[in-house]
Amino acid sequence: MDVANRLGAEIVRLWVASVDFREDVAASENLMQRVSENYRKLRNTLRFLLSNLYDFSPPQHALHFSQLQPLDQYVLAQTAELDATIRRAYDEFEFHRAYQALNEFINTDLSALYLDVVKDRLYTLAPDSPARRSAQTALWRIAEALTRLIAPILSFTADEVWQYLPQLEGREPSVHLALFPDVADIVPGRVAGLEEDWAQLLRVRELVNIELEALRGSKVIGKGLDAAVTFTVAEGSDENMILRRYEDALPEFFNVSQASVRSIAAAKDSAPLVIEAGVASGSKCERCWRVVPDVGSDARWPSVCSRCAEALNAINFPPTQEAV
Repeated sequence: MDVANRLGAEIVRLWVASVDFREDVAASENLMQRVSENYRKLRNTLRFLLSNLYDFSPPQHALHFSQLQPLDQYVLAQTAELDATIRRAYDEFEFHRAYQALNEFINTDLSALYLDVVKDRLYTLAPDSPARRSAQTALWRIAEALTRLIAPILSFTADEVWQYLPQLEGREPSVHLALFPDVADIVPGRVAGLEEDWAQLLRVRELVNIELEALRGSKVIGKGLDAAVTFTVAEGSDENMILRRYEDALPEFFNVSQASVRSIAAAKDSAPLVIEAGVASGSKCERCWRVVPDVGSDARWPSVCSRCAEALNAINFPPTQEAV
């Protein structure tokens, strides 16, 4: 009760779920403080999801899975996997496995990857841009899934989040009256090759980060957006097919301003993939901070790129009802 009064009852409940009750259980305030840090991370993640859904109405703006950006499809596939893992853990009364899976998803899939990458689309694109609505669709489905999945343990937190989720007709007044998420609502069946493709792209991302870190260490660049990356790949290789398939999404995924793929004939002793990173060519957009050659292409917005100019035009000069 003393710990609950100071840290909150939710922390005590989360700590209970984090331990394997079939083994000897060690209890201390230090252990509960660690759980408290994980709870704070989860709560901040949920706040981020909700804060970017302020202008999102699912019946009006939600996109079908097939219309989503590749990265949004991937994170929803990971969310569906989390759903299956946690539901299985609940069925088997292995609450500590549910806790571990939740922490890994929040820290690895969301905070360290997806949410960091998707901020550019959320903050800089036009409000009704398909790419922004794609990101919001993913955030909404993630928030819906997480809220339902944590409800058995973090009962008050889940019910609080439930009140701020985008409203749907017929929605239950409390999360505790709702069902667990249906995997089919998150991902409509298994998308062939999606997870395999992104596993390969994540490995390439690690190699890109090594190159970018070397440039930062030598003071050639400051942020990743100062850089351009070129991939030289052997024709017919797996790397060539995957990078070509997702070429338009590479700058966002690698957090650089420019990314290009160059195919060459396969040689016997050549590496299937060579990564070269350097300074991006062009000027820095004052709005999105990308370094691109089309800054100033719109006379009304001389200091921003064409993508940001399009967004500013949509915000400042929305179409009239007559035009619609």
